Amino acid sequence: MSQQIQDTQEAAPSQVRIWPRVLLMGTSYFLVEVFAALILQPETPAGLGFGFLWSWLLTAAALALPRLGGRIFYGVTYYFSAIWVLAQTGYDQLFHKLMWLSDIFYAGEGADYLDTVLTGFSPVWWIGLVVLLAMGGLTIWLFPKWQKDWQTYLTCAITAGLTLAGLFLLPQLVFLRDLSVWGTGTDYMQSTSYRATYATMYNARKVYDICGAYQLTFRDLWKHEIYPMTAAYQESQKLEREELDGYFRTRRTHKENSMTGLYEGKNVILVLMESMDDWMITEEETPTLCRLMDEGINFTNFYTPGYGSVRTFNSEFCVNTGLFLPTTGSTAFDYVTNHYRQSLAALLAQEGYTAQAFHYNSPDFYSRGVYEPAMGYAAYNSYQDYTEDENRLFDDCFLFDDPALSEAFFREGPTLNFLITRSAHLSYVYNEVLSVYALEQYPEYQGMFGHEEEDCARVKARLVDDMFARLLEELEARGELENTVIVAFTDHYTYGFKDVDKLMELSGVESELLLEKTPCFIWSADGPDREVKKTLNTSDLLPTVLNLLGVDSPYRYLGQDAFDPNYEGCAFFPDGSWISDGVACMAVAGGEPQIILNEREKELTPEYLEEMTEKAMAYVSAANLLLTTDYYKTIR
Repeated sequence: MSQQIQDTQEAAPSQVRIWPRVLLMGTSYFLVEVFAALILQPETPAGLGFGFLWSWLLTAAALALPRLGGRIFYGVTYYFSAIWVLAQTGYDQLFHKLMWLSDIFYAGEGADYLDTVLTGFSPVWWIGLVVLLAMGGLTIWLFPKWQKDWQTYLTCAITAGLTLAGLFLLPQLVFLRDLSVWGTGTDYMQSTSYRATYATMYNARKVYDICGAYQLTFRDLWKHEIYPMTAAYQESQKLEREELDGYFRTRRTHKENSMTGLYEGKNVILVLMESMDDWMITEEETPTLCRLMDEGINFTNFYTPGYGSVRTFNSEFCVNTGLFLPTTGSTAFDYVTNHYRQSLAALLAQEGYTAQAFHYNSPDFYSRGVYEPAMGYAAYNSYQDYTEDENRLFDDCFLFDDPALSEAFFREGPTLNFLITRSAHLSYVYNEVLSVYALEQYPEYQGMFGHEEEDCARVKARLVDDMFARLLEELEARGELENTVIVAFTDHYTYGFKDVDKLMELSGVESELLLEKTPCFIWSADGPDREVKKTLNTSDLLPTVLNLLGVDSPYRYLGQDAFDPNYEGCAFFPDGSWISDGVACMAVAGGEPQIILNEREKELTPEYLEEMTEKAMAYVSAANLLLTTDYYKTIR
């Protein structure tokens, strides 16, 4: 009897001492949300409320399990949350956007640039890394040890129930913010309202601003990984295809114009100029590119919006298929089995062309070895298969130096060749491998502009220009210059430039949205010499090229022919921002759009701004649905 009393007396203080450890566990979970808010600076503090509720829901779940199971559960959920938030905050510091869970599949594509990426993180991020990792280890070491009884389970159940109720009710409280902005009418369901943003999840960063890191991750997992496996999802696919039909019915049918068939039958060389920003093209560094732009069709207001989470493949994919990567969390790899009969390569193959792609990187990178054939290319030629000397791969002219590659490129026509350059890729520091190679060719550029990043960017641009000069020489030597059209575009602006203020100065803009303008031109030896000032975007290039080649496509595209007089020209961005006719408008989640440019000093009525915002959101929605519904599968 005395032994039982002694055991009870010893157990009681033990039960009391566990509560600080329980508090430590809940605090550790919550600290992850606090760290995210500290770095990301969300528009509202609501995310901390969501994070607090998730912290105690997870704590209750861990405590309801046997001690070993609870420790494992805590370790897995805490470190996944901490590492994911560290990745998200680091990604945001570099690209000013957040990722979806599915973007983990792209992680390998950035591994080669990891050392450059890590140097771009703030000291606060590095301190947070140490604190979060240490906090998890401390909590596992001090994990509560107590006897489980009905009171324990009841406490955990009540805590879980209250937190779940809070997670259900809190969004409704957050949506009340919409009432103060939009009122109680139909405007309350504006596409940029908190309610609509939270429901459609068209932009990860904007969803985070509403509900924080934990809730964003949960909704991402449900909406993008679990829900698509349900029967309800299949029914929604049918409705979404009908929605797309309605979207296209609102647009006028494309008609032939003065540019239709201008380049009919010519060989086509499609060039993706990796990271070639507009400010990098000058008479001093890039005389060949300046000549081609001056002699050809130069699109001077061409924008490359960053849909999806990988910029290069997004533009590459869009120019070839007319489709942007989805903004909703799916990867391009999820749709490799889609039907791409509307693509440039597929349609030109029907006209008797052969299509091949050429790049230095391996077929595994962005799964190009699978995706290029899916888009209609007969082969993806990796330069790595033609040499064991890695140094030769630094020069884009290797394509012409190697006899076997050159033979494949200059095969019997008509041909479509898709060429992806490498030379101008980030990063822009003297000791980066591409910079080292470029400076070996042109050492005078080191220190030329008094800014390391500018020196490196401009010398890399010179190498890209050298490739174009060599291409023209090879075409002329083979007697193919007159029978070829070159279509050149950039995948994205130089977002690898760490000095953003300097980048904006070089680009001559005052808003980061306007940095998205990049070079794009179409050149043929017989002209025409034409400057196109209409606002255009990446998705417009495919229908424009098809029109110039005289290919009568039976498919309706997201973008439109640049020369169609019925097309006013526009660039719509995945967050709902837009640029059109000299006006640039930045979307603000839950608030009024912000005008950042009005070159023509137009009268911008509320009705006009609302109309354009709705057009932007309809465009983004259609961009997602075209891919996720495999829309072109049902069109013959």
